[in-house]
Amino acid sequence: MKMIQAIVNTDRLDELRDRLFEIGAPGLTVDSVMGIGKPLGQMRYSDSRGFVPKFFAKSRVQIVAEDDRVDEIVEAVRTVCHTGQIGDGKIFVLPVDEVVRIRTNERGSKALY
Repeated sequence: MKMIQAIVNTDRLDELRDRLFEIGAPGLTVDSVMGIGKPLGQMRYSDSRGFVPKFFAKSRVQIVAEDDRVDEIVEAVRTVCHTGQIGDGKIFVLPVDEVVRIRTNERGSKALY
């Protein structure tokens, strides 16, 4: 199993959620994050520190899926979130050793669906 973690523009969340459920993604978690990418993007001026990088608000979407679903999910995220502009985001794919559904103690793939 893998965790797909995507940092995306918040205004793409509704369309992304719809697309992920359309292709049968097992579920997703979303939280608000702030970050600075490279290139550092816009700088802002601070009286005490001079020019400093500006934080940008984004959303982090996390999906745990079986290995054979990863490419399809990554492509869905990339397609929906792509604008061609700086700040479109990043997608990370990480290994997941185990999944446990707390309510039933189901493990592995059974815990995803």
